[in-house]
Amino acid sequence: MSNPAEPAPPAATDSGATPVVRPSSSGASPTKPVPGQRRKSQIVFFSYPKFLYVWPLILVTALFPLLGDLISPQAEGWVIVVTLLIVLMAMGFDLSRNLTISWGVTVIASVFCILWLKDAKNVLFFNEIGHYLTSKNPVVSRDWQYLFALFGGILYLIMCVNAHVNQRWRISHNEIEHFAMLSKDDSLGRGAKRIITSYPDFLELLLCGAGTIQIYSAQGGVLLRSIPNVPWLFFRSTAISRILEATEVSASSTEEEADHQEGSGANEELSDGHGG
Repeated sequence: MSNPAEPAPPAATDSGATPVVRPSSSGASPTKPVPGQRRKSQIVFFSYPKFLYVWPLILVTALFPLLGDLISPQAEGWVIVVTLLIVLMAMGFDLSRNLTISWGVTVIASVFCILWLKDAKNVLFFNEIGHYLTSKNPVVSRDWQYLFALFGGILYLIMCVNAHVNQRWRISHNEIEHFAMLSKDDSLGRGAKRIITSYPDFLELLLCGAGTIQIYSAQGGVLLRSIPNVPWLFFRSTAISRILEATEVSASSTEEEADHQEGSGANEELSDGHGG
């Protein structure tokens, strides 16, 4: 006769599996990340010198010898001249968006004004200038094109390798790092920082999608770092914003004092021309 006080043994399952213990509703169970929905925890980019914007000139001088006689030598010369002017403007001027729009409107208005003066007032001065320019024959030899494409391409490759070695930047949830081989690496704690992406030159944006990343203190009063000539920044700004928004960071007075000290040192480096 069995004892009624004894607890009954647990019923065995058919499959022999251990019963699953579900967490109580009071405790929150950890959620596992869903595959395919993981956010990027960091982004790596590189800062290049102004030589980055020479690639259109290297491209056209390398392409024309391959085309043979499909394009006349005079047309090739004019394309090289125009491309050279665009490259020099990108390297030598900072054309903001508003200034570029103003220049474009001025050029279009000047063309219509010249056409009106020619037809209505019979002013042939600008027409003579046009005939003078079209009478020129800026022929560039095949040897010059080949040599410029060869040595320019080698220099461009050296520039890219140097940028990947000495101008590598990484932004993560915790810090902002600058890597330079055989030199001094630099790091900024994420803390409470303000990062601004700007595009000071329209031609740089047009040629390489390049812009400048500026890192300020939490209050935005001290420039800690300025990273110029970052290609395809227009497409990376969204990823940078997501990384910075993933972790909310609060600023303390101690961090603000450290930011001001770092900012003063960074401003000294920028004034000397050696800022990262």
